[in-house]
Amino acid sequence: MTAPTAARGGLRTATGFVLRAWRLELWQLTRSQLYLFQCVMLPLIFASLAFFMFRGSARHTAPVDVALSAALMGMWSATLLGSGNAINRLRWTQLLEPLVASPRSTFLFTLPFALATASLGVYGLAATLLWSALLFGMPLHVADPAAFAAGVGVTVAAVGMLGLLMASAFILYPTAQSLANFFEYPVWMLSGMLVPVSALPGPVRWVSFLLAPTWGVKALEGAADGGPGAWPAVGACALLCAAYVAVTLLLQKRFEWLARSSGTLALQ
Repeated sequence: MTAPTAARGGLRTATGFVLRAWRLELWQLTRSQLYLFQCVMLPLIFASLAFFMFRGSARHTAPVDVALSAALMGMWSATLLGSGNAINRLRWTQLLEPLVASPRSTFLFTLPFALATASLGVYGLAATLLWSALLFGMPLHVADPAAFAAGVGVTVAAVGMLGLLMASAFILYPTAQSLANFFEYPVWMLSGMLVPVSALPGPVRWVSFLLAPTWGVKALEGAADGGPGAWPAVGACALLCAAYVAVTLLLQKRFEWLARSSGTLALQ
């Protein structure tokens, strides 16, 4: 067997594994009442609060932007909770050690967790837009559907990878899940989901530019409003998503080694 043939076979095997694990994780998530509340109800609550908060303000003139921001807030909350819980669930069921010891990369079996949690955020996006249209009279109009579809794809991937990047610490620290809520609000603020990035102090904006969800917000809002910056924002979001993958691979290898050497991999 030639090297290219073996590489293609390995890629098909890895892709099939990720797809099956993604489907299994979706099945498990839909049976969690807490996570269903996060995915089904929380985006609608965020959308309702956002419209009342911004009523009479300059931002209320762009109701689509408010609805998109509320949907992305719910997507990030669900992803952060789901990715961390998935790794801890493997630890509680005593599956984390065999999976880490298997020949497959740790990244390969944790990737479906992040993708599954972020994928359910697509429902939150659609439900929030529909909820906003029915209750608040927001017009369901997207100026650039192609850019909007591309923006949804890269934003889902970017939010999932950012959640997985932070959840990688849960491999080393079993109690790190308690810190997950700490990262929820800062990302809302820094990525422009809660307030526009232009309203942040100058030095803080540089941190915002390193967050892929910031560019996802810009891409979706630009595509909805017909702004010229939608496609560049899609590209920036995709590049940062690729950077998150590289950093996550390095961190997971390091955390895995530290957990093995300290014997904390199976600790509850």
